[in-house]
Amino acid sequence: MIGASIRAAESAPVTAWGPRLALTAAVLAVIGLAIWGMLRGWRAREARQADLPELPAAPVKVLAEVRESGVAGQYVATTTSGDLLDRIVAHGLGHRGRAVLRAGEQGVLIQRIGEVDLWIPRADLRAVRLGSGQAQKAFEAGGVILISWQLGDRTIDTGFRADDPELHITTAEALSALVPTP
Repeated sequence: MIGASIRAAESAPVTAWGPRLALTAAVLAVIGLAIWGMLRGWRAREARQADLPELPAAPVKVLAEVRESGVAGQYVATTTSGDLLDRIVAHGLGHRGRAVLRAGEQGVLIQRIGEVDLWIPRADLRAVRLGSGQAQKAFEAGGVILISWQLGDRTIDTGFRADDPELHITTAEALSALVPTP
C-alpha cells in the first residue's frame, strides 16, 4: 500500500513537448526584449548627454597630496543638480560602485574601483549637503553626501556614502569647508 502511494506521487511524463518549448521560448524572448530595451535606453541617455564636457584630470602634484588619506565608501551616482533622478551616464559616471574619497586643498578626488577617477577642482565646487537618496537609491536621512559642482555650463551633484557613519559626517563637514565663498 505504501509503495502504491509513492508511485502515485511521481510526476507524469511530459508528453506535450511542443507547447512547453514554445512557452519557454516566449519567456526567454520577453526577458531578452527587456534587457535589449534597458541597454538601448542607457545608450540613448548617453547620446543625449554627449554635450557634457570631458571630466577634468587631477594634476600629478595634487594626486601625490591627496593619496595619503581617504574615506572608503560607495560612489552612488552623478545627477543633474536639482533632479536627483536624472542620472548622468556620460564619461562612465553612471556606474555605482566602491570608491575612496580623498579631499585636499586643490579639490576632491573620488577613486572609483574599476572606473575612471573623478576629480572635482575646488574652484568648481558649489555646495555640499547631506541627502537621503539619489538616482533610485534611498538611504536614511543624511545618508548620502551630495557634492554640487560645475562641469562646463552644467551644475551636477555627485553622491558618496562613507562606510563609517562617524567619518560620513566629518567628511561632509570637511568638504563644506572647501567650497569657495562668493
